[in-house]
Amino acid sequence: MSVQPRTHETVSEAQTTDPRANYISVGIDNEGAYHVYRTTDESVHVIENGERTVRYDLEDVEKTIDDWIDYIADRRGGFKVQYLFKTMADAIVGAVEVGDQ
Repeated sequence: MSVQPRTHETVSEAQTTDPRANYISVGIDNEGAYHVYRTTDESVHVIENGERTVRYDLEDVEKTIDDWIDYIADRRGGFKVQYLFKTMADAIVGAVEVGDQ
């Protein structure tokens, strides 16, 4: 995987003010592939056997990370492990359940 240095041309104003991490682990699907959401350019990267096999640009097709999660649920039966909450409500429910234990 090539690494592009951050320059004025590669960093937009939105990227410098976005509070999210640059890379967020979405989860591991039922086929064992890792899905990583890159917030700096709204893309999803799928890693299988240590290699990036898919780079999907969400903005190009006007989709969101939630749409990607739905797609994987339909295409691969979902995730064995999912780290990224699909909705804020899911995150709140998860936080309340963890706090109650």
